[in-house]
Amino acid sequence: MDRQEAGTALRDKRTSLGMSLEDVARATLLRKSVLQSLEAGGPPEPDGFFKSYARRYAEYVGLNGDDVVAALAGSTRAMAADSDAAPVQPAKLGHSATTVPAYRKKRSLASAVLIVAVAIVTAVVLLSKTWPGTPVVPGGQDEPLNTPSVPSNTQVPSLPVTPSAPDTTTVSPTDGETTLSFAPTTQRAWLEITVDGSVVFSGVLRPGDSTQVSGTHVVVDFGNAMYTRVTINGVDQGVASPDKTVMTLEYGSPAHAP
Repeated sequence: MDRQEAGTALRDKRTSLGMSLEDVARATLLRKSVLQSLEAGGPPEPDGFFKSYARRYAEYVGLNGDDVVAALAGSTRAMAADSDAAPVQPAKLGHSATTVPAYRKKRSLASAVLIVAVAIVTAVVLLSKTWPGTPVVPGGQDEPLNTPSVPSNTQVPSLPVTPSAPDTTTVSPTDGETTLSFAPTTQRAWLEITVDGSVVFSGVLRPGDSTQVSGTHVVVDFGNAMYTRVTINGVDQGVASPDKTVMTLEYGSPAHAP
């Protein structure tokens, strides 16, 4: 049997089963043009791919795959199937170890690659998106402090922290001389203390330091009032202000100054 006879046998077997080329193409995953070429006898020198297509087609319609491949390759080997035999139901290609599983593996691999690509794109989009969050300032604090930056070894004549004028509060005057003590809590504090009209202290106190003055009229300019503890006549008054940094406090009255 030659190539033409092998192609005719494929076509006759297909038509005897009442199947169209489209039916065989869907079942074998072969293109219609490939099936038409096989039924026409194929090329004079078929390659390995074409032989595998011929074997798949032949086994699906119930012919001997080896005989069909040998005929298409130019061999004179006769076909074992009898064209007058009872119609044979097409074989299920799912059991073929040399054809359909390879295509299924390719489709499964393509699906897996597509899923991985989608996952990577989604991750990149999520990572590049700017999410709202709470601003964090250096030092681990939740909000910035208005603490002035003051050199540790110099006296600062002024403290331009905010453009607004410092808050000035007059503490209830006391009769006679008042003794005051000032000590920073957890941060450095700048102070300028004026006692009875004379500046007696102007500088920076560190946590653990303190300074004490006495007089009938004491004016104190604070550079970090929220972190400066005040003691009046030995009684702890707490920090100078619960919510302000730059402010001025007056203790006593100028009327008592000599």
